[in-house]
Amino acid sequence: MTAYTAYLSQDEINNRISGLNELKKDAAKLQKRGLPFMMASVLLWTGIMFSTVCIENINERNFFIFCSSALLMPLASAFGKMLGVNIYRKTTNPINKLGFLCNINQFLYLPIAMWAYNAHPESMLLIYAIIFAAHLLPFSWVYNSRIYFTASMVESIGVILIGYRFGYPAAMAFIVIMQIIVCIRLTMQVKEDEREIESNC
Repeated sequence: MTAYTAYLSQDEINNRISGLNELKKDAAKLQKRGLPFMMASVLLWTGIMFSTVCIENINERNFFIFCSSALLMPLASAFGKMLGVNIYRKTTNPINKLGFLCNINQFLYLPIAMWAYNAHPESMLLIYAIIFAAHLLPFSWVYNSRIYFTASMVESIGVILIGYRFGYPAAMAFIVIMQIIVCIRLTMQVKEDEREIESNC
């Protein structure tokens, strides 16, 4: 049996890459580069930051953190309405579906945090924070926003270093500050996208 080898010419590859980039640009503009979710994360991590100060019992604090994660989608939906984005909108663009899956993907890693809830409750918060930070990475490709890449790397490493050196409240404050920076940068990119749309009209 003869092995079948398929390959594309360089022109075909370039054409497909061009088409893919157009799909990514469309998804980025339609979903405002994921800004509603990042705005929601600022509120969630602010609440978690205050829980590290106000809730002394570690089990109660960890329980609060798990409960707060359920607010992500409602908050993102509310911010989406403020920005004119329907985060649940169904489109034929596969990049939109990929972005939604990347966002939901972090919930599949929560069992690791749930394990730590019982086995190592003192480490659960850092594990939860790392899961959140790490899940930002693929959005740098989905929305062509390098800020996601930077935030993912800086937050994942920074939360550990700051957490062990200065304590959890400082580590959570660091995440809040980083997420605010992410929101500011994404807002700038969204405005650039809107100006591009206006110029093409």
